[in-house]
Amino acid sequence: MLINIVTPCSRPENLKAIAESINIPRENYRWLVVYDSDTFPTLEIPSEPEDYLCKNPESTSGNAQRNYAIDLINDGYVMFLDDDTIMHPDFWESVKDCEEDIVSWAQLTPQGQHRLSPGQFWVCGIDSGSFMVKRSVIGDLRWELDRYDADGIFAHYVAKRTTSQRRIEKYLSIYNHLRP
Repeated sequence: MLINIVTPCSRPENLKAIAESINIPRENYRWLVVYDSDTFPTLEIPSEPEDYLCKNPESTSGNAQRNYAIDLINDGYVMFLDDDTIMHPDFWESVKDCEEDIVSWAQLTPQGQHRLSPGQFWVCGIDSGSFMVKRSVIGDLRWELDRYDADGIFAHYVAKRTTSQRRIEKYLSIYNHLRP
């Protein structure tokens, strides 16, 4: 299994914590960090991601950066790990045997309360960090640039394209975990 981790980045100071949280064996993931910037930041990260630049003033919340990364991915799963999110310690053990087109999981608030249940592929029902989908299913679908709720829109349309889904009834995502 290959998981392409896409991190749209406007907070590079969080990348070290994100890198330290990635608990997937190296041969099973590719980490693409797309900076919302004209220049690369100077910083040390324990796990070297593939770094890209994509500045787009018409984009909201990293949507242009997500689209840029999708175009660089040919196969495997695509997972959007925002720059304010870390990977849950149980993530790899929970997903490593998945074969379904789309996989979703439950999400907590930073205070540790239930926020989202898996399988709710609609606006306000899902977050960019609470699902992964096979690249072949995404096809030509892209995130709407100017919508803050584009994660729900994207998830809704991509879920309609799937023939199989897995819902993991575990909290594998914490919303805005690295925000001050």
